[in-house]
Amino acid sequence: MSLPLHWIERIQKLPVLPQVALKVTERIQSPTATITEISDLIRSDIGLTSNILKLANSSYYSIPGGVTDVAKALQYLGFNTIAQSVLTASFFGAFKANDAREFPLPPFWAHSFAVGLLAEIAARSLQFKNPSDAFIGGLMHDLGKVVLLEIAPDDLSKIVRHAEAKKISFIQSEEELGFPSHALLGVEFGKYWKLPATVLSAIQNHHADSTSRDDLVVSWANLWVHAQKIGSSGNYSANDPQVLANVIAKKIGLEANKLTLIEKQFHLEFEKAGAILNAH
Repeated sequence: MSLPLHWIERIQKLPVLPQVALKVTERIQSPTATITEISDLIRSDIGLTSNILKLANSSYYSIPGGVTDVAKALQYLGFNTIAQSVLTASFFGAFKANDAREFPLPPFWAHSFAVGLLAEIAARSLQFKNPSDAFIGGLMHDLGKVVLLEIAPDDLSKIVRHAEAKKISFIQSEEELGFPSHALLGVEFGKYWKLPATVLSAIQNHHADSTSRDDLVVSWANLWVHAQKIGSSGNYSANDPQVLANVIAKKIGLEANKLTLIEKQFHLEFEKAGAILNAH
C-alpha cells in the first residue's frame, strides 16, 4: 500500500533531523574520535549544547561544581551517553504536536528510548559492528506513529481507539481500518531525514520476519519492552509479546546466559533514562 499524497505533502513540510546528530554518532564510533572533535560538533548546534549541559547538571549525575563546558560534560558523561542524548534530543525535539488523548507522548518516548537502549546493549553483546545503529533503529522504530500524530492526528486517534476496542496491536488496527502501516510511513520519513540504510531497514521490518540480525535485534527489543510494560505505543494486543521475543532471541543467538546479563545491564542503564528524557 502506498502513502496518501496528502501525507507525503505534509511530510515534506516537517523539520529535518539535524545532521550534526548523526555526525556525532558516526564519529563517536570511530577509535580516532577525540573529546575536542565531538565537543566542537555539539557546540555547532545551540539546542544540543543546551541539552548536554542540562543533562550533565541534572541531579542524576551530581557533578561537583556543575558543568558549563561541553568538553567537561563529555569527560563526565562518556561518549556513549552523549550519543544517546544527542539522538534523543534531536528525535524528540523534531516533533511539536500536542499529545493526543489516545496517544500521550511521555510514555511513547519512554518506550522508544527503552527499545533503543536494549537493542544497543544486545548488539554490543552480540558484537555487532555498529551497536549505535541498533540504538537509532530502536529509538526510531515507531517513527511513523509520531509522524502520523503530526500530519494526521485524527487518523492516529482512530487507529488507537480501534486497537483498544478490539484488543489488537496498532499495526493490526491499521490493517483493519485500511491505513498504510506506520512502518511504511516511518521509512518514508526516515529517507527524508537521511537516516542510515540499516536504520531504515529496522524501521521497515520491526514487525516483519526479517532475516537480518540488525532488524531482528530491534524486533526483539520492541517485544521485550512491551512485555515489561515500559512506556506505551498504542499497542493493545492480548497476545503475550514475550512468546515471540523468545523465538527471536534464539534466532539471533541470545542464549539464556546472555539474556540475563543484557537484561541486568539494561536495568542499570535505564536508570539514567529519566535524566536523558527530562533533559529534552
